[in-house]
Amino acid sequence: MPENKDLKRLVRGRMAATGERYTEALAQILMRAPLTPLPGWTMMGDRAADYEFGLVRNDTEEQDRRVARLRLRPDVGRARGFGTMAQRIAATEFAGARLGFRGAIRTHAVDWAYLWLRVDGEHGVLAFDNGQERAPRGTRDWTEAEVVLDVAEQAVAISFGLLLVGGGAVDLADVSLRQVDASVPVTGGNAGPDLPSAPQNLDFAALG
Repeated sequence: MPENKDLKRLVRGRMAATGERYTEALAQILMRAPLTPLPGWTMMGDRAADYEFGLVRNDTEEQDRRVARLRLRPDVGRARGFGTMAQRIAATEFAGARLGFRGAIRTHAVDWAYLWLRVDGEHGVLAFDNGQERAPRGTRDWTEAEVVLDVAEQAVAISFGLLLVGGGAVDLADVSLRQVDASVPVTGGNAGPDLPSAPQNLDFAALG
């Protein structure tokens, strides 16, 4: 499906034919555009079955740019949760490093949508950020998105993906997951309290 100015032309054509408002016509076109499966990614979320994702098959003006789309399924009447296209990998390569997950996102009539990153230890989540405070709402053109977390030495797994809350659709391109310099500020904090690396005061000698 054509993007940008061609997409607007299609939306206006549907508006003229159906009497729908712009956002309604846009949603109908986006929900029916063919998507190509993307190996390596999986669907997650509290309403995962209500969502779908894939590579957008189109004649985009940006010929060299591959665009993935995450959207509410066309047969779902109303959005009741969230969905995410995601991956989970071992933390071995990034243990002790600062990790950045970034990409360009474009939103179409969403409650909100953003990238997310989570670092897991043996007993639960060590750090997490889904960018909710800075996520775009509604319809927004391409913008850069990034989440940055420290990966603890004791981390065992890293999960990351694209999150869509509510209806509409969100596009993703130019994705990277890489170690970043320590000067790059983290965007999220630890999910729980910092833990000491060794037992404390076993001989009861230290007093409060």
